[in-house]
Amino acid sequence: MKTLLPDTNIFSQIFKGNAQLKTYIETTGAVICSTIYIENIQGSKSNQEKRVIKKYLDNFSLLLIDTDTSQLAIELIDKYSNTHGLLLGDAQIAATALENDLTILTYNVADFKFIQNLKWEKPPI
Repeated sequence: MKTLLPDTNIFSQIFKGNAQLKTYIETTGAVICSTIYIENIQGSKSNQEKRVIKKYLDNFSLLLIDTDTSQLAIELIDKYSNTHGLLLGDAQIAATALENDLTILTYNVADFKFIQNLKWEKPPI
């Protein structure tokens, strides 16, 4: 059984009111990583919005970046930043997915499709 790691753009759609996507994510047993958590609260426009985001994200199991994930993110940046424009946040998300055998759920497939052995998919909704 695959476990999903929803990308930040998935939560952006949920916070914009996409109820179908929200229901889908909540029924899949999805997990999040600290990078996704941080990116979501960083994108908040007020402290009130930040509280709402944190309250919702606290419903998901949170994977913290560890030494192995950090090392893999470094390797991904080294390999793909110049050739494919891989950014730090996406490298950390990809490394988390690879280290934990997760499938990234994203609308931005182009951010990840070039990374070998990484599993990703677009949301069905």
